[in-house]
Amino acid sequence: MQSVQQALSLLFDQAPMGYMALKEDGRVLEINDAAATLFAVARERLLGQPLTKHVAPWHQDRLRSYLRDVCAIIDRSEWLRHVLDLRPEGPDAPPRRVRLYSRPYPSAVHGWCLTVLVDSSAEARAESARRESELLQQAVLDALSAMIAVIDPAGRITAVNEAWRRFARENGGSLELEAGVGLDYLQTCRDALVTDADELADRAREGIGAVLAGERSEFVLEYPCHSANRQRWFLMTVTPLGSGRVGAVVAHVDISERVRMEQEARVHREEAAHAARLSSVTVLAASLVHELSQPLAAVNLFGESVATLARSDPLDRPRLLAAADELREQVARAVGILDGLRRFMRRGELQTEPCALEERIEQAMGLVGPLARRKRVRISLEHGDESIPVKVNPLQIEQVLVNLLCNAIEAIDRGDCKTRRVHIRAEILDGEARVTVTDTGPGFSPEWLARVFDVFETEKESGMGMGLAVSRTIVEAHGGRLWAESGPEGGALLTFTLPVHRPEGER
Repeated sequence: MQSVQQALSLLFDQAPMGYMALKEDGRVLEINDAAATLFAVARERLLGQPLTKHVAPWHQDRLRSYLRDVCAIIDRSEWLRHVLDLRPEGPDAPPRRVRLYSRPYPSAVHGWCLTVLVDSSAEARAESARRESELLQQAVLDALSAMIAVIDPAGRITAVNEAWRRFARENGGSLELEAGVGLDYLQTCRDALVTDADELADRAREGIGAVLAGERSEFVLEYPCHSANRQRWFLMTVTPLGSGRVGAVVAHVDISERVRMEQEARVHREEAAHAARLSSVTVLAASLVHELSQPLAAVNLFGESVATLARSDPLDRPRLLAAADELREQVARAVGILDGLRRFMRRGELQTEPCALEERIEQAMGLVGPLARRKRVRISLEHGDESIPVKVNPLQIEQVLVNLLCNAIEAIDRGDCKTRRVHIRAEILDGEARVTVTDTGPGFSPEWLARVFDVFETEKESGMGMGLAVSRTIVEAHGGRLWAESGPEGGALLTFTLPVHRPEGER
């Protein structure tokens, strides 16, 4: 029996795990070397001393309460768990933490317990580092001006930043929306949208799903989110989390100021374009008056014929109807000329629409036709059998074409050129719609070619010199380019491009 006790004593002393016997008041009755090592105090100095002296101050009361609970356990086979921070060895010493597993001593002697100690310092440091990392990540998110939401693969929010919370507070959002975590992100966006909610939500769902599935590296969407007292627009950018994590980061940036500036720029651009169109009408006016005089003279002639035939007896009904038909045709011709002019002069709408580029060219040719005939200039158009689809503001593109054609006709007339021809070529080249206008005029001098697109620069005796400058602005606003060259055989060559428009199903 004595040998067994000696063996147990040896096991107690030399075990790699810490063991202690503690009184209810915290005094150490017995402790092995492994446990003493955890406290960084010699075993002899711990015996008979309160263990609370070697525990961090913030855990001393908790230790006393824990020991009282242990000694009060009725079921003496039960082990109670507790975590202790030990007193730091110095101001720069790493934190030390132990887990205690205690049970009352199973005998008639009351008021003390057996305790097993496990060093959990490494776990505590890892947990502390994790918390510090999370706090740093949150601090970084909160420092960003964009509204940020981190979402999991199911589209639920796992984290938001202060900008998100502030936006929710300032716009009457619920406490759940302000907290963000756990909400269905797509439903949250759908609820916040004012217009086109279903379409935008569907586009957002598809884009976010593609990012989460690894099919896209980024998804970007501009959308309106108007409040009761102001109009707002936001840019949503979705990028994957990276570093092997599944999920995405969604950032919302307020682009209202940019959108308002773009809208103001479009308005100013259209005002300048309208002024340039009125200037073009001045060039076309004399030719249009001449062009109108022909159908109006015919109207007068057929009107007299109708009156004469109507008074004849017997009534020649077939001749009367034929004269009336001729009268209507001439009226329709005059109305067509005026309608084309009125449409060209009106303030254009800012919206774009799909259309065939060759139709816009033909419309412009119709407008400048009277001027070309008066100046004895022949205009020809060359394009393939297939239509050239573009998405543009039709009136503004017609304005560009009218300006280029008027310039070409007037250049030929000023130069008193023997060959009087303007040729338009429309085609799709390198994935772009391209229109080239060549003339047989005197062409550009090197000095003039360098400043041909400058505002208030003109070779004409009349005019403001805004036409080409405005035309370039219009083309560039449509995503294209406009440039001028001297033709290889003389004359001027002006070319502009526009993006080809393909419907969604054909891309």
